[in-house]
Amino acid sequence: MLRNLFNTIIRGSRGGAFKPSLDGILNQMDAHLDKIPNLITPAPQSRPRTPFDDDAVSPGEMAMLNLPPRNKLRALRKGVPLFRNMTRGAKLYDDAFWPNNDTASPDLIAEFEALARHLGAVDIGYVEVPRYAIFQKKGIPAPYAIVFTVEMQQEPIETAPSFDCQLEVMDGYMRMADVSLQLSFWLRDHGYAAYPGMALGGVTDYPHLAELAGLGAIGYHGLLITPGEGARVRINTIYTNISNLPTLAATGRENEHLWVRDFCAMCHKCIRQCPVDAIFGTPQPRGDGGMQTIDHAACRGYFHRNNGCGICLAVCPFSHAGYDKVHGRFKGNPDAPQFRIPLPVVDGATDFAAV
Repeated sequence: MLRNLFNTIIRGSRGGAFKPSLDGILNQMDAHLDKIPNLITPAPQSRPRTPFDDDAVSPGEMAMLNLPPRNKLRALRKGVPLFRNMTRGAKLYDDAFWPNNDTASPDLIAEFEALARHLGAVDIGYVEVPRYAIFQKKGIPAPYAIVFTVEMQQEPIETAPSFDCQLEVMDGYMRMADVSLQLSFWLRDHGYAAYPGMALGGVTDYPHLAELAGLGAIGYHGLLITPGEGARVRINTIYTNISNLPTLAATGRENEHLWVRDFCAMCHKCIRQCPVDAIFGTPQPRGDGGMQTIDHAACRGYFHRNNGCGICLAVCPFSHAGYDKVHGRFKGNPDAPQFRIPLPVVDGATDFAAV
């Protein structure tokens, strides 16, 4: 895995012929799932994971493959620990782990959350993973997910599209991989099943799970918008067998952030600023109760040619003005389109919530 990373960053500009496959690397990570018996499989209506590779973009056009030497070294400083911890996390799927606990006390959950925040998690939520949130041809080793976010700093993000912005995104991935690995070891030490989600890729729809966990709401740019950091977050998961996690459903709470999409319906700043018109003016139904916000085919080429882009993230008012400031000024939008995202299946029936 680290050899692939080295080839991607160091060999990338040699002759313009070498073109790595990030999807291939992620599929190698996913192959560790084959060691898990009784995987929870996706629902028939589940969608495939959005691919990263773009056959229409040549190696000579890809920004990451043509970095100047100084930036190659900066990228390696983020990429090496990222892929090292992703590889270590993937290996937790290889050996049988037999948990001796499946419920957790409030004190243990509080201790876990304190550790997560100490390690760098900004917020933590919980959800029973609905099968439609598992990507096609993938699977998960345990039915519940601990979902957490890490923050990306505002100053480099607002330079998008730039290498500094891309480096900050890589830093977010790097920190997520470390946090999910350490928390998984901690949970296993306490007798629970724990499998870190991959910081890159993953086998479930992370923003979707984060919204179901009440951490924020998905904006028109397809990114999770959260309190404090707005859209400047990365999301990861830990799959576990803990059956009494304080999910929204278990605690009788509602997601208090869903007003965000009412604001998005008025704002449209990300839609106007997208250089390739890849953000839909009105999100489209995607067949599983969720919504499709991005034309990924239109986005992908510009993404590879321009340092991972990030313009929609940078211009989002929640990213720089801040969640509280936007909320305080927003007077509501009763004409905003409403979307229905299905909640986890309970007793064989799917509950739907207008969002």
